[in-house]
Amino acid sequence: MVQKAIWKVTVTGAKNSGKSSLISAAVYNSDKPVAPKGFIRKKVQGRINDDEYDIDLLFYETPLELKSDKFISKSTFILLTVDITDANSLKMAGDFVKLFSDSEIFLVAMKSDLRYISQFWIPELDKFYRSYGVSYYLYNTKEDFSPILSELIEKTFNKIYNKNK
Repeated sequence: MVQKAIWKVTVTGAKNSGKSSLISAAVYNSDKPVAPKGFIRKKVQGRINDDEYDIDLLFYETPLELKSDKFISKSTFILLTVDITDANSLKMAGDFVKLFSDSEIFLVAMKSDLRYISQFWIPELDKFYRSYGVSYYLYNTKEDFSPILSELIEKTFNKIYNKNK
């Protein structure tokens, strides 16, 4: 049986943390940032275990400062971007996770050259994971985002599907 769904995906993070670039990578497989106005749709189909899925992902970019944005709390999952060259963006991400602890959040640490003057790296991201229980991904904007997106879809699909069993 095909599971059909529409998932709302909020992309948020500190200013210049790569929100538009992440949406561009997820939707268009491009490293050129988009200037999103409203929702950007990506249709994904596939199979997880014995279940087929046909999902419309509706990506929506919002600044981290707009914590009252109603769309955030209604999202299927949240992609929280942090800039590895800005240590404060990781602190701001922690504050955000505390506010939305009931939401499905994935942290995406971004920069076009991942080690370029990084202010934090895997040890700090591991600590973030241990503190908040939020899975993280290191993403170089020059690489293909689709393997990460597939993993996010699988994790979210399994969580929703197992909850409904």
